Amino acid sequence: MLSQQIADKIRAKVSTLTGQELRITTPDGSTLSATTTLKAEKIDLTSIPWAIPFAYGGSVVGFIVLTREMPNQTEIMPLIRSIAELVMHQSIVLEQIPRQDERLDKFIYDLLNQPQPDWPLLAAEARLFDIDLDRPRIAIVIRIDDPTLVSRYQDPADDREVRLTRYKFGIARAIDSFYTSSRENVVSYLGGTSFCILKDLMADPDDDLAASLEAFKKSLGAIYNILKSELKLPTTVGVGNYHPGLDGLRQSHQEARSAIELGAQTWDQDRIYHIDDFGVVAPLLSGVDESNIYFSRELLDRLGENVEIIQTLEAFFDFDMSLTKTAETLSIHRNTLVYRLDRITETLGLDPRAFDDAVQIKLAILYNRFVGPSHVAQ
Repeated sequence: MLSQQIADKIRAKVSTLTGQELRITTPDGSTLSATTTLKAEKIDLTSIPWAIPFAYGGSVVGFIVLTREMPNQTEIMPLIRSIAELVMHQSIVLEQIPRQDERLDKFIYDLLNQPQPDWPLLAAEARLFDIDLDRPRIAIVIRIDDPTLVSRYQDPADDREVRLTRYKFGIARAIDSFYTSSRENVVSYLGGTSFCILKDLMADPDDDLAASLEAFKKSLGAIYNILKSELKLPTTVGVGNYHPGLDGLRQSHQEARSAIELGAQTWDQDRIYHIDDFGVVAPLLSGVDESNIYFSRELLDRLGENVEIIQTLEAFFDFDMSLTKTAETLSIHRNTLVYRLDRITETLGLDPRAFDDAVQIKLAILYNRFVGPSHVAQ
């Protein structure tokens, strides 16, 4: 338990106080740390009157061995012992925090992503982390624009684990400072530049869930601003809907991820996106499955392999459905553009000049790009 690293910290602190050379030993007298002029040897503690024991968890774990008697030694020895025990306690706590955080991160990742989750095992793990999986929750995914989190080169002077802990603490502080009535939120690191909040929806069992959901959605703009202020970096946030049960929580997480991916492609990063922002096609974005793939592929397959038509649609959407700007960009006559759009309307049964229809067409294109050819059945 008393490592050389901890012994070095204790020696440095006590040396400053005593102004003399000293060593830190194990209970059997083996030297773990010593000032430069002292030999790292095993000593007989019973023959040294200036050996001060210190404990952790009720047991003696080491000795501070002075080289000479000090003035007021009777008064100062308890202070030296207290300093050693404080350093010991702080060091062990700090060593345990990253491991505990890593275990929590892995648990949340498995809970949300494991292909065939072992629900009884996950429920048992949740109890170890004091997480109530029966509480209604929504998934929020946060992507922080910090490329050093995924850089192959890590600056030795820059502790990545410290930054991860700071980001998680900042996210938790932001969410708890706004939603003061509920502290059952869970913050974890998902890997890459992504973090997750499992947002508790019910501060009180008697709360109305529908009302809580409505209040939550209305608060998204405010909580995003608090997150941005706390993290002080470009931040993109995706929010899923509430679905009951653990499978529902996984679906909410998938929606939050999809909202980020498609929101960033449709509009921009450094914003907050709720799955419902995608309107009539929100169900399409709730996960990569065969029905969703079929929806986008079937819609686009009606256009055949006509690259010109796809380019026309993309330009039309890029210029906010402006006929004049699109025609100029494509170097075609405005009437030619109108003719193409009429043909698309006849082929798809959706008019790209009508907002709701345009959203469905654009998101089918984006979804197909997002899913990628590897997901498409040939």
